[in-house]
Formats: sequence, C-alpha cells, structure tokens
Amino acid sequence: MDGFREDEGRLLITSNRLCKFLEVTDKTLTNWRRQGCPQHSRGWWDLQSVIKWRGVIQANEDDPVAKKSVNLQQKKLVAEVAYKEAQAELTRIKTDLADGKYIDRETVEAELTRFFMVFRKSAMSLSRKLSKIVADYVEPIEASRVEKELSETIADALDQMSVDGVYSAKKTKR
Repeated sequence: MDGFREDEGRLLITSNRLCKFLEVTDKTLTNWRRQGCPQHSRGWWDLQSVIKWRGVIQANEDDPVAKKSVNLQQKKLVAEVAYKEAQAELTRIKTDLADGKYIDRETVEAELTRFFMVFRKSAMSLSRKLSKIVADYVEPIEASRVEKELSETIADALDQMSVDGVYSAKKTKR
C-alpha cells in the first residue's frame, strides 16, 4: 500500500497520508511534532502513537512516552486557562478603575486618618462629659477621680485597639 509500511509490528504512515487521514494540514502536523507528538523517523509516523498522543486512544500504563506527552499537554492547557483567567480579571479591574469603582490609596489613607483623629478626640472627651453627669451625685473630688479613671480606661482602650484591633478590659479589684 502506498504511504504505509510495517516496521517491527508497528504501522507507519507517511506525513501526507497522515494529514489526509486526520484531515489536518502539514503545518498542523509540524506544530504537533514541536509540541511532542512522537514521530518515528523523518516523513514517517507511528499511527498508533500519534492517535494515542492526540488522546483518541487512551495511553496504556506501560507507554511512558505517550503518558508524558499527554501530561505535558494537560499542564500546558491548565496553565493557558489560568493565564486567560488572570487576563480577564486584570481587564475587569481596569474597567472598574476606569468606571471609578475604586478609590486611590492616598485618598483612603487621608480620610481614615482624619476619621480616627476625630474619633479619638471624641472618645477622649467622653470622660469629661460623663464626670459632669456624675458630679451632681458625688463629691467634686470623687467626680475628678471618676474623670481621671475614665480617661485612663478610654486611652487604654484606644491604644489596645490601635495595636491589636481588640480591647480587653482590665479586671478591676473590688
């Protein structure tokens, strides 16, 4: 038969016949060879190996060449999918930036700094406000002591929250 031959029990096929058989171009065949498709010799292909490499026939456990080729193709495909997903995510973020959905870092830092300064000032003024309320019910010295203790507690709470993000009240002795 023209374009076929047998070598050590293997059916070999010429490049032209393989292209016609698989309905691909010679350029596609060249690309496959570069990607790891097993070629028997120049111009000749082992039909079974090519079909295994293409995934039409499952590679059996004893064929490490076919398994390695399929494994490399799978890894390449996974990497290409991850790359395309990353590109899509980057495009989405760029679109969101252009639409004004994000605020630049400097603006956020400035606003948060201003907010926390106002918050600290407001929290620290609580002790004075609360001690004035208590002053109607206790002696002035006791009201002063309450204001001082409230100021210390609020300052301690703010310090703890600025470092750990959590306030743990100290246990009081009674």
